[in-house]
Amino acid sequence: MNKELPVIVLILLVYCFAWLETASARTWTPGVAKGDYFYYEMYGVYNSSNPNSVFEVPKLERNNTEWVRIDVTEVSGSTVYQVYTAHFNNGTETKNDLQTNLDPTSSGAFDIRGKGIPICAANLSVGDPLPTVQLWINDTRARSYSFGNRETNYVAWNTSADWGYCYFDKQTGVLLELYRTHQYTDPLTGETISKTDVVNLKTSNLWQTSEPSLLYPPILITSLAAALVLIYFMKLKRKKNVDKF
Repeated sequence: MNKELPVIVLILLVYCFAWLETASARTWTPGVAKGDYFYYEMYGVYNSSNPNSVFEVPKLERNNTEWVRIDVTEVSGSTVYQVYTAHFNNGTETKNDLQTNLDPTSSGAFDIRGKGIPICAANLSVGDPLPTVQLWINDTRARSYSFGNRETNYVAWNTSADWGYCYFDKQTGVLLELYRTHQYTDPLTGETISKTDVVNLKTSNLWQTSEPSLLYPPILITSLAAALVLIYFMKLKRKKNVDKF
């Protein structure tokens, strides 16, 4: 048994190096392009074991954000450049220039707290890694949204202090939903505080549905024209019948 252990370890090391080589050689293609934009609903929910606790909540997370917009300003290789705009209920806005390298083998840290909306490469499969976080695609699921039915990549995690899930559009890598709870316990007071981030895509130029009034007029016009022609020939035939008498 002891002689077999080094062999097993060697096999595992070879497998890991092979995976890293394959991952580094793969092209992580963005599914978005310059000019694409995405509007999100985003808010936080706080809870505490102390009902009298007073939270010092950052401005962006005080639930006074009317909407968040992501504008793709450039795509270069696997890197997506964005402008992140938070529009508050009082009409003021904050803007930040961001960039995300969708290659999971690249360095860099992503943090949802005030640093933008996650995005991943297009057409990932189950088991593929996400960029900048140690998470992988768990499942592919069909989901229905106001802008249509989408094939999504589902990601979930669960640790003692942080848990949640999110859905990415498989075709584009764009975030559709995120639900994340982070829990913190004050070592001095023993108070446990949890914050839940909720992010939902509301609309995008990629999935703008046409209004019914824009879809039906051609059909209505054609039907109306056919009805007028039919009425004309019926009147013409009736006139001929009257003339015979």
